[in-house]
Amino acid sequence: MAITNLHWWWFSGAGNGYSTSEIDIAPATVGAAVALYGQSGGGTSFTGIKSYRRRNPDGTDQNIDFGDWTSWPPVIFDLVSSVVFATATVSDQEAWTIMRIDWWE
Repeated sequence: MAITNLHWWWFSGAGNGYSTSEIDIAPATVGAAVALYGQSGGGTSFTGIKSYRRRNPDGTDQNIDFGDWTSWPPVIFDLVSSVVFATATVSDQEAWTIMRIDWWE
């Protein structure tokens, strides 16, 4: 398999809770990755893949949700039509996240 395309995005989240960024794509085999690249304020912040939509062989989509932030993986590889990247922050904190999707053939 070879990477045929790749895209990068970034977003930030602040306050007590989750901030998400959903990337919808035409169904494709991709590797998606996310990383926390900075934060301000005290406390813990975390980033990961909150969920994605797997494209099944019959053409239907199956939502794969990883639940709360303690279960978010940093990378997935599958046939997908959407990826939801997320950052969890605490009060008086801001965090910056970088996201990447690689298309494979």
